Amino acid sequence: MPLPSRRQFIITLVALAVLAIVARGLWPQADGKARKPQAVPVKVAAAVARDYPLTLETVGRVQASETVTLRARVDGQVAQVLMKEGGRVRAGDVLLRLDDAEFRSRLAQAEATLARDEAQLANARTELSRYEALKEKNFVSDDMLRTSRTNVASLAAAVKGAKAALDNARVQLSHTTIRAPFDGRVGARVVSPGTAVRVGDTVLAVINRVHPVQVAFAVPERHLGHLQPLREGRSLPVIITADSDRALRAEGQASFIDNAVDMASGTIQVKATLPNRDDRLTPGAFVRVSLALETLPDAIVIPATALQQSEGRSTVYVVGADRKATLREVVVRDQRAGSAAIERGLAAGEQVVTDGHLRLAPDSTVQITAGP
Repeated sequence: MPLPSRRQFIITLVALAVLAIVARGLWPQADGKARKPQAVPVKVAAAVARDYPLTLETVGRVQASETVTLRARVDGQVAQVLMKEGGRVRAGDVLLRLDDAEFRSRLAQAEATLARDEAQLANARTELSRYEALKEKNFVSDDMLRTSRTNVASLAAAVKGAKAALDNARVQLSHTTIRAPFDGRVGARVVSPGTAVRVGDTVLAVINRVHPVQVAFAVPERHLGHLQPLREGRSLPVIITADSDRALRAEGQASFIDNAVDMASGTIQVKATLPNRDDRLTPGAFVRVSLALETLPDAIVIPATALQQSEGRSTVYVVGADRKATLREVVVRDQRAGSAAIERGLAAGEQVVTDGHLRLAPDSTVQITAGP
């Protein structure tokens, strides 16, 4: 019979060692008692009853509360650009001027025409008064008197037309000075001195009102009931944050709701107004919107880390006075910002496991360690 090889000998030793370890774990100890299971170290937190704000988290876009694109109202040429690119302006500030030489000439001509017509009217009225006095003495005919009166009426109409022409000339001249219609911030410079402009065609400046700003966002129609205050003229508080600016946290009020649900998306448009005093919100930027819908009174709140998901169910491990961990199914009403509001399945004061779930089995004995 051949001797066993060295490899077979080693394999045999390893198998015997494994069997010995298994037997030690299963075999009763010397005193006849089974090995006592060790307590599993876990961290726990108490479920607390408190008011819990129910909020809707969504994405919105910042909009200027007012935007205007200034265009030329008269044909001409840019003479001066007085605005600072990207700078702030006040209502009434002069942004730029067009060459006004031609318009001043038209104004002077209109003034001269009016003066001439007024002089002719004054002379015609004097002549009419003389004819009326002579008519009483039968020194002039009815035709002459009628002609004089017609002449006065015609010249009076001419004066009205001259005044209208003068007003128009003044308006045209005023259009050569472009002013800011409201407080805001000017966009990029689009014209320079010497630029030819045409009525309604050339963009001269774009101004956005950024104090305050608005944030527009869409709310799913299932939340329409929570938006009823907006339809009643009241407001709902919102909090704005941004991934691009971790330090940004702005508070405002949602006060506008559209008059119809978008049939394609099943959402309704809502707008919030924010003061934006520090200029952190820029029109066109995307932001995160937290809209307060309602407050759940005395809600059972636990750390979100206590929740486990399995087959579409939410469960927690509840630690009893006997240090046993019991797996319990709960119904979650809302979860955000590291907390979860429990609708059913948990009572205030009960201890839930927040760390150490993976080492637990139902009815495991636990050892509570420091920390939530």
